[in-house]
Amino acid sequence: MSTSSTFEQAVLDLMQALGLLIRRTRNESYAGELSMTEAVVMSRLANDGPATTAALARAEKMKPQSMGTTVTALEEMGIVTRTPHATDGRQMLIELTPKGAQLRKKNREAKQMWLSEAIAALEPEERETLFKAAGIMKRLAGK
Repeated sequence: MSTSSTFEQAVLDLMQALGLLIRRTRNESYAGELSMTEAVVMSRLANDGPATTAALARAEKMKPQSMGTTVTALEEMGIVTRTPHATDGRQMLIELTPKGAQLRKKNREAKQMWLSEAIAALEPEERETLFKAAGIMKRLAGK
């Protein structure tokens, strides 16, 4: 096996491992009834504040119609609400409801608890390596 194919396989293995970890962490939350897009929209609203459907669509690189469907589903669940834009009456701002904020907090805490317990079960050297790798992954994500 050549060095380049070994490198390529290592990259594929890393991608697979990250995907598995993300799915496992997600499964440990209470968000099983939410799609990945719905969960991402909740996170974006919690972190960035209210936004229009168009702004959410741009941020997630989606078509506005698809984001509209996602927002409608979240609204029907009582997770988000629409309020008129303060300066542009043609637009509506989407924001988390108290129920949505509580669900997001509960989900985040459940995921963090599971991951903390899983990492605590690792050997100290493995934990150190994992935490160093996290810093490297953050740098890669920022590029």
